[in-house]
Amino acid sequence: MAVLGLHNIAVHRMLPEPVDAALNVLTAAGLMGFARRAGCEPEDLGTSRADADTGLRLGLGAAAVCAAAVGALAAVPATRQWFEDQRLADHDQAEFTYHLVRIPLATALAEELQFRSALLALLQQRRSRRSAVAWTSALFGVWHVLPAIDQYRRHPAGAAAADTRRRQWAAVAATAGATAGAGVAFAWLRLRSRSVVAPVLAHAALNISAYLAGRWVSRTARSEPDRQ
Repeated sequence: MAVLGLHNIAVHRMLPEPVDAALNVLTAAGLMGFARRAGCEPEDLGTSRADADTGLRLGLGAAAVCAAAVGALAAVPATRQWFEDQRLADHDQAEFTYHLVRIPLATALAEELQFRSALLALLQQRRSRRSAVAWTSALFGVWHVLPAIDQYRRHPAGAAAADTRRRQWAAVAATAGATAGAGVAFAWLRLRSRSVVAPVLAHAALNISAYLAGRWVSRTARSEPDRQ
């Protein structure tokens, strides 16, 4: 937990891209190694090859649901504004390609290895399964507090919703709560399939579809005045 806390501060307050992405991968690898030395077997970590097929099947189904949900939200006018971020529209081809690589590897894979593999397995050595899921999910929500603060400061819709300090913290708390809920869902996928492959695929699909939806919504919003 201490490593994850220090890592979170370093990534969101000290390091630029792509160094922060590289640190995500290194931290995940380090925690996986620590978990193995602490006695966690591949079956405990969800990395057993025997369970990979089950994880793939369940993960692909969950990924399809996540992508469809994001697409629906981006298509509905009432929720479309939350995807608009003109910084995404400004990404050139190189930045676009970088994020399509970063999201599944340095975000989805790294975070799932950290939370639903290493930390979940370590906590299950000392706590019940329910307690381990609760702790990893709550910490996953806290993990997103700093990026949520940055997002609401920079995002037009977020800034409008958080125009006072109280509203800003309420919005950040809501984001952390929603992320903790996603952590529960990812943990369920991990435990149900016995493989970390399932939550990795769902997490990657959710984040990539949100990125693509944000880029599409932002570019569409930018071109609308030109059509009028």
